[in-house]
Amino acid sequence: MTLKFTSLILISIFKNVINDNVVRLFVDLLKHLTKDEKNIEYDLKLYSDFVEALYSKNQNQNLFEYLSSLIYTDENIISKGCSDCIRENNQLLDTARYELSLINELVKFNYDEIRQMFNDKYPDCSDIISHLPIFNTIGLREFDLNDIIKSYSQKGYGIFSCYSAFKYLDNKEIKPVEYFDTLTFSDLKNYEYQQNIIKQNTLAFLQGKPANNVLLYGDRGCGKSSTVKALINEFADYNLKIIQVSKKGFINLPDLYDKLRNLPLKFIIFADDISFDENDENFSSIKAILEGSLYNIPKNLIIYATTNRMHLVKESFTAREGNEVHFNDTIDEMVSLSDRFGIMLTFSSLNKNEYLDIVKQIANDCCIEVNDKLLKDASAFSIQKGIMTPRIARQFINDFIANLTI
Repeated sequence: MTLKFTSLILISIFKNVINDNVVRLFVDLLKHLTKDEKNIEYDLKLYSDFVEALYSKNQNQNLFEYLSSLIYTDENIISKGCSDCIRENNQLLDTARYELSLINELVKFNYDEIRQMFNDKYPDCSDIISHLPIFNTIGLREFDLNDIIKSYSQKGYGIFSCYSAFKYLDNKEIKPVEYFDTLTFSDLKNYEYQQNIIKQNTLAFLQGKPANNVLLYGDRGCGKSSTVKALINEFADYNLKIIQVSKKGFINLPDLYDKLRNLPLKFIIFADDISFDENDENFSSIKAILEGSLYNIPKNLIIYATTNRMHLVKESFTAREGNEVHFNDTIDEMVSLSDRFGIMLTFSSLNKNEYLDIVKQIANDCCIEVNDKLLKDASAFSIQKGIMTPRIARQFINDFIANLTI
């Protein structure tokens, strides 16, 4: 098998793939093995460096699998502009197909062939060569441009094709959340009415239908944030993504819009536990960003926020001072921000029966016998905490299980 190594220099669309450290080490190995110059120590070192790099990047030691992960998540001119105009650019597509043909040739050099190349070049070193560490090409098939473009259009590229959740940092960096919460709606007890509304709104958004920004308001520990996180697992088949934004980060939303606008994905912009003081300098800016500015909000974004305050603003008694006109203007200003959310869902703390019902449900999930003592202890636990919420019910069961193991 031969490979035109000089042709790899011409690769431009998939340049990130060829410049990857593991791939470069593999190409260097092949180049030196095909040279007439003999230096077994150097060739063995190249092989060892390549395998070490592959092992550190792919737990299955599979070169084809590793190359697949590079190609299908690559940020290139095709993945960034994956649209009808790309599909109609025959010159660009022909170039991409040619580059993939070179990569297909490259990956066909499997472990057995590499070892044979060593034996042919160093026939007197069979004992050493027999101990070459193994790498795999299991699942080998040729990379197909149509499959790759389809993947780009459905899953996006780069970090967005690898993760479901992200944080938008104050320095405008988008950082993936590697271990996102596996919470589902089956883990959330009660509040079915609120859950159904936000699920219906989210599904409409995913289907390209009109949908509203949502404000989840209510007491702490009632599952507002958990409800939003559960949406990502509920609609996993739709490749729904979530990006958490801090109150300070809200000012940079136009920059985030530009980063996400052309991606073939749907995003929930999530602001958790937000509120403002009366004279907060961010208040007016955020109100304009949500609705009312000249900036066009991308259709692939929707904003979900949680708060403990109905109108997002902490009102002091000084806001009530002055004449009636001043008072009304102050109240209107506070309400105007919450009005930017088309749907407001209220999560109130529970009465005793609702609280104990959730305790029973969680206990059943954990195979814990429900009896009068358990419920009495659960009531005492909530009194100690000063509130009855799903979070307190969960904490009680966790505490109960922990004491069983002592």
